Amino acid sequence: MKRTRQLRRFIVSVVVTALLTCAAVALTPAAPAQAAGSTYYVDCSAATDGNGSSGSPWNSLSDPNAQTFLPGDQLLFKRGTTCTGLLHPLGSGSAAGGSITMSAYGTGALPVIAGGGATDAIYLYNQEYWEISNLEVTNTGAVTGANERRGVYIVLENFGTGHHYKVSNLNIHDVNGTESKAGNGSAGIQFSVIGTTTTPTTFDDIDIDGNTVSNIHRSGINMASVWGCRPSIGCSSTNWTPFTNVVVQNNTVHDTSGDGIVVQNSLSAVMQHNVVYNAATGNSANAGIWAWDSDNTVIQYNEAYGTQKNSGNSDGQGFDVDYGQDGTIVQYNYSHDNAGGFILFCGCGGGMRLSSNAAVRYNVSQNDRLRVITMDGSQDSKFYNNTVYLPSSSTANVLEVTGAWNDLTLANNIIYNLGSGGYVYTTGQPASNFAWRNNLFYGNHPSSEPSDPGKITADPLLSSPGSGGTGIGSVGGYQLTAGSPAIGAGVVIPDNGGQDYWGSTVPSVCAPDIGADQYSSPSDSTCLANENLGFETGTTSAWSKWNNASVTNSTSHSGTYAAKITSSPASLEQSVPVAPRTTYRVSGWVKSDVAGEVMNVGVKNTGGLETVGYASGTAWTYVSADFTTGATNNTVRLYCYKSSGTGSGYCDDMAVTPVKNYAINGNFESGHTVPWRNGDYSLTSNAANGNAAGLTNSSLSGSTLFQIITGLTPNTTYRLTGDIASQTAGTTTALEAKLYNGSAVTSASTTSSTYSKQSTTFTTGAGVTTARIYCHLVSGSGDGYCDEVTLTQQ
Repeated sequence: MKRTRQLRRFIVSVVVTALLTCAAVALTPAAPAQAAGSTYYVDCSAATDGNGSSGSPWNSLSDPNAQTFLPGDQLLFKRGTTCTGLLHPLGSGSAAGGSITMSAYGTGALPVIAGGGATDAIYLYNQEYWEISNLEVTNTGAVTGANERRGVYIVLENFGTGHHYKVSNLNIHDVNGTESKAGNGSAGIQFSVIGTTTTPTTFDDIDIDGNTVSNIHRSGINMASVWGCRPSIGCSSTNWTPFTNVVVQNNTVHDTSGDGIVVQNSLSAVMQHNVVYNAATGNSANAGIWAWDSDNTVIQYNEAYGTQKNSGNSDGQGFDVDYGQDGTIVQYNYSHDNAGGFILFCGCGGGMRLSSNAAVRYNVSQNDRLRVITMDGSQDSKFYNNTVYLPSSSTANVLEVTGAWNDLTLANNIIYNLGSGGYVYTTGQPASNFAWRNNLFYGNHPSSEPSDPGKITADPLLSSPGSGGTGIGSVGGYQLTAGSPAIGAGVVIPDNGGQDYWGSTVPSVCAPDIGADQYSSPSDSTCLANENLGFETGTTSAWSKWNNASVTNSTSHSGTYAAKITSSPASLEQSVPVAPRTTYRVSGWVKSDVAGEVMNVGVKNTGGLETVGYASGTAWTYVSADFTTGATNNTVRLYCYKSSGTGSGYCDDMAVTPVKNYAINGNFESGHTVPWRNGDYSLTSNAANGNAAGLTNSSLSGSTLFQIITGLTPNTTYRLTGDIASQTAGTTTALEAKLYNGSAVTSASTTSSTYSKQSTTFTTGAGVTTARIYCHLVSGSGDGYCDEVTLTQQ
């Protein structure tokens, strides 16, 4: 469709600005109401010490350090002055009485708090409800690295939950501490939970907003906690008590010897609108913007560039999805000129260290070096709708696999590679471990370029490739132009975020465009109606008929029409769009005129076993079953089917819907059993789908593989499904769920040597949020096989 690009850019810029403003408002925790309190003044240039009033200010840090501040109090420093030493005021605010404010008064340059090489310049210990703003902070010692040094250090120890911390509009620079990566290491801004693990301790409501942090040894903005232990970081026990309501936004961090911005030990943190450049100038493993030991982190609207990769740094990427994470989203970011590449997936370190369910989408990468994507371990993750540009001078590999276990889907990306780099795999992690689908490869085509069933190699007709500058808004050259082969050529990805890099709506039913720009504007409602899943067209349009099948208005589950199968065997079927390596539920409503005659709703051509739900009653009955698509799928075949009997049968309101799979590495395509326990690399190539399946036998303790599932909802029903088989007919192999409600056990089993799909359900008890699922060789000789394991909420 022809349109004026200049008009679109203007509209999109307005929409994006509005969206980002709304996002910032929505994601920033509300500050407690400010109560009327006392105001104390500090003027370190005053000749004599006063009483802290506006007319007689304190003239050193010793006075505020001796004061226990109360809710609603303000501690203000005179602009244009410098106070030297440690600033450690006492006291806490409260939800009812308001926060304690530390800020500036007067006119001129920001007041300076100069730590002078002490451990900290500003320090809070076991305090809460503080807002710190409008200060310049330094902490420069005579010898770099002589001791740990931080600009702002906020600490809790055996405290419980500390509430409401806002650190904003600070200029923190020249902090020359050690290079230690310990939890209390040197940083510009550091939040830490320290001490023993006797009292669960955490932060709630951290807002780090609008700060400039520069020339730091080592981390720009960092967090740490002793309450971070869980299997996904290699701990056998669990005491994970995450920080909550964490927002890190609008900060500029540059020239750090270590990491730029790192969120750790957090749940649902947001890192947005930050700029990090020239990070990782030292010689340890560092990257620009990333999270660790944190779940459901959102990293969006950031720019990272110029990250260094010196001899001791194995990373050097702009962004990183590191281990100890589940559900991280990296979206709408601009990565360029980073020495170690754009993105690192790192389920690294061996053992149970795990990164899973990440989505890296709608980002722009320009001239990132060495390797654009570093794959060092992630499971059930996706890299889609990104635009990658490598100039003719580039030697960077597009993808480099460096080890560990990997299960990554790469779909709908534009790889504009004018350079000489290719795709590098390892012996244990071949190209077949990766699912490539509907990507556009343009420019040079190295022999290692993946075979993609939906591959496009034509010019994507980008507006001005390679023209990105500094600034997240400088990449308009990566938008599509009319006639691009990328338009409407993508595969549908569930839960795609709803918008592209520039804020345009991304369809959820219609095929999207390839790359970070959604140029076209298809109608999801039209595409869904065209699938005719409820038969409300009054015809069998979109469906292929086999034998005697039609549409009737004599009965329906909803609306006016339903499908009618008037003789057996007969069916209706059609292809519906799906994403590769994604868990779905096939469902529908069925009934039969004759009791006991079975009606089926199912899918085939999934890449694995046929999956079906069925019922045989004379009343409308909801049926469903879960399945996972294969590595090369972008459609499955949905059907309504009656195999036998003399009466008519009916189907209505059919659907193929994405569902959350709580089982990690249920398809074993990572080439490893993590996070399944009890049998490291206990795999077989005898798979129901793909290259690998789980293997259980008498050599394993209890003859089982198992994993612990977290994040379940109490008093809720779940369905455990999998493809299982036995090496020797007559041997019993089972899927089991345990410890979801005391000591209860539920299972589904087979004695067949041919794979079959089996499922069982269980309901969690009051207060129960975990369960264990097992692949179990129950009895007999030989091996048991389990594949495509899913655990879904009903």
